[in-house]
Amino acid sequence: MTSRGRRPVPRTIGASSRIRLIGPKTFERLALVLVALPARLVASRWAPWMLLVLSVGSRVVITLAGTSPYNMIDLKVYVEGARHLTGGSLYDFVSGASQLPFTYPPFSALVFTPLAWLPWTVVRVLWQLAMLASLPAIVYLTLRLLGRAGPGATDPVRPLRGFLVVATALAFWLEPVTTTVGYGQINLFLVLMVLGAAVTAKDLLAGAGVGLAAGIKLIPAVTGLYWLVQRRIRALILSVVFFLATVAVMFAMIPAETRRYFTKLIFDPSRTGPVFSAINQSWRGALSRLAGHDVSAGWVVACVVTVVLGVWAAVVAAGVGDRAAALLAAQFLGLLVSPISWSHHWVWVIPLLIWGFFGPQRQSRAVRGLMIGWLIALYSYLIPFLVALQGKVPSNSRPGWQSWLGTAYVVLGVATLIVIGVVGRSSAAPVEAPGRGSGPRRGVGPEAGNLDG
Repeated sequence: MTSRGRRPVPRTIGASSRIRLIGPKTFERLALVLVALPARLVASRWAPWMLLVLSVGSRVVITLAGTSPYNMIDLKVYVEGARHLTGGSLYDFVSGASQLPFTYPPFSALVFTPLAWLPWTVVRVLWQLAMLASLPAIVYLTLRLLGRAGPGATDPVRPLRGFLVVATALAFWLEPVTTTVGYGQINLFLVLMVLGAAVTAKDLLAGAGVGLAAGIKLIPAVTGLYWLVQRRIRALILSVVFFLATVAVMFAMIPAETRRYFTKLIFDPSRTGPVFSAINQSWRGALSRLAGHDVSAGWVVACVVTVVLGVWAAVVAAGVGDRAAALLAAQFLGLLVSPISWSHHWVWVIPLLIWGFFGPQRQSRAVRGLMIGWLIALYSYLIPFLVALQGKVPSNSRPGWQSWLGTAYVVLGVATLIVIGVVGRSSAAPVEAPGRGSGPRRGVGPEAGNLDG
């Protein structure tokens, strides 16, 4: 009925009663809930905006009222780091009551210099608004990478505006996002920079995006794997050039502190926090909690295996033209092998969920199972629950069930690499040479063009 203002649900998003779902009834019912219900919200004129106001408004009030357990303490470190930039104490000061040191590359302190001149309340409000604005941009760029939005999209998601609003409201309560917001972290902006680099056809912009992001926080450097499998060697070289430029600029400004960071502090994970904490969702953190001590050899072996697995997944995904999956494989590889990967570093789950529910492999039973597993882990707030149990000073040992539950993101991350590789190899789509730009790719696998199909 459309006479009373209710518009029919667009068929593109897949909410019609003719949805064809493959697999057990469990997957069918869950898929109906996870895809059809949000699709009806998207089709409504006012419901998406009401959902967004309720979702974001409640989170912003919690954070700005100071009732958040994190109270944007990392943002405070960034801003205070900018104030200590030229005083010779960038890596010696600790921030206020949190007693946290500055642990990031020196270039990040330069980036935050403009905020150092503003009142703290203004900084917090502006940062909240910027993080909110980044979410629909991340979703949109992921859709661009999938060929489902933007110029020349072969299978566009409609209505796009409603989709972006609903996706933003739902993404805002994913655990890595809420933790990023609570700490006032920069992770969402780094994801945005890397996605923008992957989407653009201009190697100069692509190299600038990744190189500058790595200059702010080192982990985006793993995007070099994506450039390799996509055969964008010029973008790879320019990424290195821009990163080295950030180092050179800071060496000219503060040579002693820059040398100290890149020759000593970069190899000291203890500065960033306790390796054993449940919030450290890397191989090193997971294995250390299971073993009861900081592992060394076991961690190296796990990293070697993960590198092989991640490279394989990225190569397979690139070979069938699934650029989003190739990029995700590179990023998840970096998260798993890094000595420290706090749960808020895992904001790459936003593009992952978009890929899983709206990408070329969405009909795969393995992909559906993976998405359900991630949604349970992310919306159950398992990691904050475990962090609360361990207390402020996490010990090396803890009950076994806590240690095993604390491997959640690591296990799911490894499963993600396996699924990307397996479904890519089983794809029936013809292999395309990896391309350079942001133009749409042919869907991978049967019936990739439409969620109804």
